[in-house]
Amino acid sequence: MFFNKLKPSVTKEDKDWIDDSFLWFEGQYGRNYLKSVRIIEPTREFFNIEFSGKEEDAHFVLSKCLEYMDIKAVKVDLNFYSEAPIDFEEEGVFITQSEEGNELKDSYPLGTYSEASPNHFLIDLERGQLNDPHSMIATIAHELSHLILLGEGRIQESDEELTDLNCIALGFGIFISNNIFHFNQWQGASHHGWSAKRNGYLPEEVAAYAMALLSCYQNNPLNWTLHLNKTVKKMFDKNVKYLRANPDSLPFKNT
Repeated sequence: MFFNKLKPSVTKEDKDWIDDSFLWFEGQYGRNYLKSVRIIEPTREFFNIEFSGKEEDAHFVLSKCLEYMDIKAVKVDLNFYSEAPIDFEEEGVFITQSEEGNELKDSYPLGTYSEASPNHFLIDLERGQLNDPHSMIATIAHELSHLILLGEGRIQESDEELTDLNCIALGFGIFISNNIFHFNQWQGASHHGWSAKRNGYLPEEVAAYAMALLSCYQNNPLNWTLHLNKTVKKMFDKNVKYLRANPDSLPFKNT
């Protein structure tokens, strides 16, 4: 008789990288802190605001992300730009692929991070983010993750994949994973079309495994998973089943 062997959604190489990174996060933030991280949800409980597409929305999101990521005693200025050229030197989130119909469109950064002086940091946000609250939250969280890793001296060189993974470890996995891939269709009176774009630096299967690993580490209720899109949720469930069936594969001991 043949049985289906449970497998994670990631390659062994990616699994090893995620596992090692979470052990590093545990060393950086402490076991108790990482276990108590709240999963930030797209609800009024976490973002009690009526989004209107104004700059005030972004400032509100920044203040809440600073609170949830436990960033204190620093100054963070938030500025805005409109589809700036892609030759930015700061660290940030990029649209890595954008298609419309059968044509590729130019890539551009959704946000960037830089350090003005010790304890003074700058985040630049593409104005289009103001009309997409979920993407705006993911982008601001990513830029603040740069602050935590680079600004606080935890790493010396930018690592965009680790920066996104750090967002997941600090509770922003719903926004990071749901924002990776966007597909839209539209139809007018005489024509129709579609657009697709990829944001961020982690593929969905990596984000899904990372969230499953965090959930098994914390061993908390999974009510928040209802906010995941169908693709990510399916991979997340697969990874949770794998990790629960193979506890020896967990990098953490005595969890």
